[in-house]
Amino acid sequence: MEEGKVAGLKSLTILLGSIGVITIVGVTLYLLLAGPNYCPEIDNMNESNPITEFSVQVVGDSLFGADADGCASVSTFMSLILWLQVEDNSVPGATVIGDESIPEQYVSGDWNWTVIDGGGNDIMPHCTENDCDEVLDEIITDSGEGLIPDLVEKAQNDGSNVILIGYYSVPKGSEYEPVILEVEIINDRYNEFAKANEGVYFISLKDVMSPEETPELYSDDLVHPSIDGHSAIGRHIAEFIRDEHMKETGMWFR
Repeated sequence: MEEGKVAGLKSLTILLGSIGVITIVGVTLYLLLAGPNYCPEIDNMNESNPITEFSVQVVGDSLFGADADGCASVSTFMSLILWLQVEDNSVPGATVIGDESIPEQYVSGDWNWTVIDGGGNDIMPHCTENDCDEVLDEIITDSGEGLIPDLVEKAQNDGSNVILIGYYSVPKGSEYEPVILEVEIINDRYNEFAKANEGVYFISLKDVMSPEETPELYSDDLVHPSIDGHSAIGRHIAEFIRDEHMKETGMWFR
């Protein structure tokens, strides 16, 4: 091969190698800066005239999957359906009782809707072997008092409608099996509280997923929703909010 051609090929190889290195470095930096929770669909939405005259806040525990990678959290699915940025202040592992609690997640503001779940992480450590009436009553009593009703009142004082989320049934073998009764008590009390208070709504996730009919909506730990579960939950809540708004106004924004 002629010397010039050899030199040219070497130069091309070096150039392509440099481009490859630059590309790898660029992608790595992008992922580091964006973080595992980065969702390009949300960026696209925010650049495509999203709804800004309507606001939704989420507070609660790991049911909402706030730590899910990419676009996999419940609030992200809600955002993309409603075409607005849902404010997700939920924290995996959060409790209703104690420090860094779910009530403390709430940020006062001009919210149209506040979505709340909680109680599972309070029940699990206290109720597997002990009588936990005191724990349940601190969350919400039969008569509609407690930390969650206080949180609902705070949100309503800001002018927000409120959705209380009822937990779904867990599959056999789940670590939550021993406290099914206590979880049901919380669900029932949330439901009764919503019925008794205007502007408060109860959504049972049993209407969304069940071990028998939709096992694919559960993660392998038999406790949390899978990504498909997050999608189904997010869609259900978002469509409820949209439908309620349309009942009042006859239209959605987009």
